[in-house]
Amino acid sequence: MSIIITICLELAFIVNLMFFWFCYLNKENRSKFHQLYKNIFPYIWTICLVGALIVNSNFLQIIFPTNFSYFQDLWIWFLMLGIVFILIGVKIISMVKKLFKVKVVNSDNPKLVSSGPYSLVRHPIYLAWILIFTGWSFILDSPLAILFIPFLIISLYVHIVYEEKHMLIPKYEESYLRYAEKIPYRMFSPPYNYLTIIIAIIVLYIGFVNFLLPN
Repeated sequence: MSIIITICLELAFIVNLMFFWFCYLNKENRSKFHQLYKNIFPYIWTICLVGALIVNSNFLQIIFPTNFSYFQDLWIWFLMLGIVFILIGVKIISMVKKLFKVKVVNSDNPKLVSSGPYSLVRHPIYLAWILIFTGWSFILDSPLAILFIPFLIISLYVHIVYEEKHMLIPKYEESYLRYAEKIPYRMFSPPYNYLTIIIAIIVLYIGFVNFLLPN
């Protein structure tokens, strides 16, 4: 049951993103959509991700007997790594919030924020969400949440491409294009992108050893 619920939540997350852009790109209904859906979208986003983390957790075997441990004997090491990821993600969000408190936002003459974490990657908030989700999936030892991480990254990457094309570039025009040339990395910049690949390979290898190779 937990597997079905988790998969449904993960699919709902992707469908929610697709529906967001379907409605936004439909110019005839755009104003109506913003009235009805813009405040609901982030809640659905959050419920899907949090639910996917919790429901399939190894620690809910009492409720869902089919749940199992992904990391098994190595979980303590990934517990510590998960805590590090969460702390980094929270720090990034804190830096972004502090940065926007300092900046004066003028809707008539919007100015592009390009300092702080935005001087390293163009979308640090999305990076922070990925780090926090990954950290909690490690801590809760949630197999389907761990396996969903690549799909989460791809979904957010596609979301970012549409956001830049249909929201940020029309809003900031040439200043954003110059900024994109200066900061080419949307979420992961060197050497952290290489570190991410190494961690992903290790996690996949652990899953391969624990579940595919005979004991």
